[in-house]
Order: sequence, then structure tokens, then C-alpha cells
Amino acid sequence: MDIIEEFIQATDRCTEQICSMQPLEIEKQKALISWNVNQMEQMVNDQQAAIMQLDNLEKQRIHAQCQAGFSGLSANEILKRAPQPVHDRLAASFQALREAAQKLKLYNKKANEFAKASLQFLQTVSGKRVQPATRTTYSTNGAQNNGWNRGSSLKIRI
Repeated sequence: MDIIEEFIQATDRCTEQICSMQPLEIEKQKALISWNVNQMEQMVNDQQAAIMQLDNLEKQRIHAQCQAGFSGLSANEILKRAPQPVHDRLAASFQALREAAQKLKLYNKKANEFAKASLQFLQTVSGKRVQPATRTTYSTNGAQNNGWNRGSSLKIRI
């Protein structure tokens, strides 16, 4: 198989994984609304498994990107250097990845906003100060990574 074809397929697998995570975000919102602890725990477990799978796929994508000679390049930089026969396929693959990531990020933002509102409600009802989690749901180490802009990683695992 051609090296660039492997890179395209690795990118598409990341996109597929992100798309499969979108229903998890909707389920997370439902779990938060229901206040069902068992459902919330199951969602956390499912989400952690999906994040770990995405992390592995992203590592494979980055490896394929390096093998294709695009190490450290952004999607736009790759498209400028890509040979014409695969340029359109790469552009479509990158666009699908961007759209899936943006949609997942939006779902996650809504769930986080609801979680914060729920914590504020609990604080009001209980009279105790409840602190929301400070880490991003999809961060493996709690830190922002600017690698997204350089094509090296999905921003904080979305």
C-alpha cells in the first residue's frame, strides 16, 4: 500500500472514531440530566475507553504522517505539498476530520456547561461550595497542546 494512502486511511480512522464518540456526548448529557450515578459511571467508563482508542489511532495517524514525509506539518501545509493525484482525497479527509472534531467539541461544551450548572445548583441547595473539574474531558494529562495547529495531535484529544 502507498505511504500516502496509509496516511489517508489513518486520518479516516481517526475521523470514524470521533464520529463514534459523538453519541457518547449525547448520552453523557442524558446521564447528567437524569442524575443517575450508575449511568454516569458507565458513561465515564465508555468515554475513557473511546478516548484511549482515539489516542492510539492518533498515534498511528501521526506515525503515518511522518512516514509520508509530512512530519510536523499542518493540514494546509500538507495539502500544499501533496501530489495532485491524492490532493483532493487528502483535502476531503482533513475536512471530514475537522468537521467531526468541531461537532464533538460542541457536544462536549454543552455537556460541560450543563455539568457546571448542575454543580452550581448543588452548591445553592447544599450551601456548600462545589468546585467543577478544571481539566478538559478529553485531556490525557490536563494540559493544552498546541500540536493541533502543527498537525501533530488532536487538540487535547478533542
